[in-house]
Amino acid sequence: MKSDKKVVIVTHGHLADGLVSALQIIVGELPQVKTVCGYTSSDFNLDETVQEIMNNHNFETHDLVVCTDMMGGSVNNGFVKYLGQYPFHLITNTNLAFLVDLLLTPGGINKEMLTKKAKEELVSVKYINSMVENFHEADDL
Repeated sequence: MKSDKKVVIVTHGHLADGLVSALQIIVGELPQVKTVCGYTSSDFNLDETVQEIMNNHNFETHDLVVCTDMMGGSVNNGFVKYLGQYPFHLITNTNLAFLVDLLLTPGGINKEMLTKKAKEELVSVKYINSMVENFHEADDL
């Protein structure tokens, strides 16, 4: 684990920029975060983009966490094939809560920390209707 981390958010369309916009409101300035808004131009090339990210990252000084939008999507799959070639962490189904938690965790990051963060209730998707119904049912007891 390095002393610090860099985060690259890579999504279909402009979702990555939207996530950073929200993150800046919650967390503040984010010099350690970069975005890639995939497939927003006809000349977008995912393999070239991945190579550029990897070639420009200093793996000696910073951990690299790549956060993508959707498991099984072309963006995530485009990074999967590089997992054996570069020492980076790949997270998918990324959401705002996970990113806030990740960015507010000081220092570097490792496999165990990311595995734990990905399993936390705070960052998982919730169906609020059922939660509210269950809450009301408990009140009736």
